[in-house]
Amino acid sequence: MKNEEKWPKRGELIIGTVVRVNPFSVFIALEEYDKKEGMVHISEVAGKWVRDIRKFVKLGDTVVAKVMRVDPEKRHITLSLKRVRKYDAEEKKREYKKKLKAKKMLEVLAKKLKMSPEELNNEIMNNIEEIFGNVFDVFQMTLTPQTYDMLIRKGVKEEWAKAIKDVAEELIEIKEKTIKKNIELKSYDTDGVNLIKKILVDAKKEYNIDIKYISAPKYSLILKTKNPKEGERRIREAAENIVRKLETSGGVGKVE
Repeated sequence: MKNEEKWPKRGELIIGTVVRVNPFSVFIALEEYDKKEGMVHISEVAGKWVRDIRKFVKLGDTVVAKVMRVDPEKRHITLSLKRVRKYDAEEKKREYKKKLKAKKMLEVLAKKLKMSPEELNNEIMNNIEEIFGNVFDVFQMTLTPQTYDMLIRKGVKEEWAKAIKDVAEELIEIKEKTIKKNIELKSYDTDGVNLIKKILVDAKKEYNIDIKYISAPKYSLILKTKNPKEGERRIREAAENIVRKLETSGGVGKVE
């Protein structure tokens, strides 16, 4: 989480807040470098002729800029806005949001483990980061059983892993995903309609899924989950179980 560089490097992308807008320049406070200010000349604001700089940037805007020159002795940082691709700017903003979220989670984790932020970093997080990457990803990994187990196998104490998981569950919002799987069901029994209906009702209760009729002989199994991998496994298991039960009763089924 700590930034070892006192000054940004040339070519680096920084995220900052516009703090001054002049007729021929813009000044940006660098969020990851103690609010040090960098300057963007009007010629580096956009890839086209700029008559009114305020049409492109406004006071308080959050922007991503590229570092062109750094002079620590003069405390000068020269930046460019036009040399940043849209995709790179969006990615930088996503990374920065993750850092802010990770910082908050570390504060909560430190309180939970009754450790100071320094102790937490030295004893736990620095070692984990070396193995798994950035802090946010470490927290996110604990939300699935497979990656949580991986932390344990790599030597992370179960007490720590459990605490990290608790904080992640509290602070990371996971978007719900809808998973669908279609099946075909046919029964030649005189009471085939009711047989299929019963099998589907039982599966709905057992696997906590929704089932929609498409058109004979097709049905759609629908599952909403925050764990896509586990959801895929569960909905396939449900589909295969439905088909197996129908075939046991003399019917024919197929999972698409």
